[in-house]
Amino acid sequence: MLAIHLEDALLESALNLVKGHPLLGQPDSFLMEGPYQRPVRPQDITLAQLKTGLRKDSFGKPSYLAAQRLLLNRYEQDLVFLPTGRSLALDQFNSFYSGELRMALELLRPTLERHAFGWLHDEITLSGDWDLDSFVAYTDEVLQRIRQAPSGLVKAIRNARDPREAARYYLVQCSGDFLSEASAMGRNVLGNFGPYTSELFKIYIDEYGYGVHEKKHSTIFERLMVAADLDPHLHTYWQFYTASSLSLINYFHYVSLDHSKFFRYLGAMYFTEASLAIVTRNQAEAVKAGFGEDFDTLYFDEHNHIDQHHGRMALEKLIVPLVHQYGVQILPEILRGFEEFRLLQDVADEDLFRHLEWQDNLPKYRDLAREHFPKGHEDRRSAVFVEPQHELSVLHTHPMAELFSERSGLIELVAAPNQSILLKEGESIVIPRGVLHGTRVLSENCCYLVTGLE
Repeated sequence: MLAIHLEDALLESALNLVKGHPLLGQPDSFLMEGPYQRPVRPQDITLAQLKTGLRKDSFGKPSYLAAQRLLLNRYEQDLVFLPTGRSLALDQFNSFYSGELRMALELLRPTLERHAFGWLHDEITLSGDWDLDSFVAYTDEVLQRIRQAPSGLVKAIRNARDPREAARYYLVQCSGDFLSEASAMGRNVLGNFGPYTSELFKIYIDEYGYGVHEKKHSTIFERLMVAADLDPHLHTYWQFYTASSLSLINYFHYVSLDHSKFFRYLGAMYFTEASLAIVTRNQAEAVKAGFGEDFDTLYFDEHNHIDQHHGRMALEKLIVPLVHQYGVQILPEILRGFEEFRLLQDVADEDLFRHLEWQDNLPKYRDLAREHFPKGHEDRRSAVFVEPQHELSVLHTHPMAELFSERSGLIELVAAPNQSILLKEGESIVIPRGVLHGTRVLSENCCYLVTGLE
């Protein structure tokens, strides 16, 4: 019992340091300058929340978003980030990579990982005896279903009220990963596991353009961002990443930093490479639905070609020979990685479509509030906030739908980099459960009321 109390005291101390760190604190803009400022709302994080297990239907909780944000900070302290085409804020550089912040986040990492990914164990059950034939047959069937399924992404962007902004929002979600693509993979090419080390390294250096910067996948994505009139610098859109988008990045670091999960990594990597060979065609079509048929989709076209090759390599040059050498005992972990990342991708797709619908239809949610709550709505759960001009609320989520009512002043409610709505005195809006939103006060001061609806 004493050991538990000591552990909690240590974790509380680490969490307090993190919550008070200037790079993770209150910003003065929704867009970040440089790769080191990464705000996390301290009021959304308590140790008790982080030590509580999540279910698949509870991802709207602020603690889930906070855990994913903090995990990415910890994981990316192992990577080298310098601003490209900008001056270096050396104080921020030193602060982000400081031993003090690194130690605090490392102490919290196991708790954060259990909160962020522990639910996967309960959602995925593996049964029966697996051999290579049954593994290949099963994964082929899964990939075939993906190949035959209509694209929800294409449909969502094509049917959006503003397809261009919907496409831009999708690219923002991709940017947290694609601007430092394959970084987690680099954790697995060190060491020695025979010729398979070199096979994995071939996939890795493909992602990095074989040392030619212009052909590096992240460089090609930077050009796509510029063509889409988006900022190509890493984590400019930090606040706009959904928790599910962050989970896709973090999962690969999660199974790569802990090498006892190496075989799980192989399964997740196989699913990603093999499915992207199919999905990238839909991604190119979706982006063109937003920007026009002449829009350059080289990034996705390149992946459509190379990931067919990578998918085969992952199976034929890594998984199959490793099973031949080490036996079917490693197959359950490989299959678990395949299934875990597939589930995370499905959750992220659903979350993306929900966010696209929200940010594309802000006036509809204002009208919904006017129709159902013409005189506002207040009960004992209502919270009243009074804030001064320029006060900014970092984008966040809530576990239940809410009615946001402006009592006095003028406030901007922000849902996407270019999608927001102004609310003046007497106006309200319904905010769905689990969607990102932030606010900025535009009047000298304002007063607003937030009421839970579920």
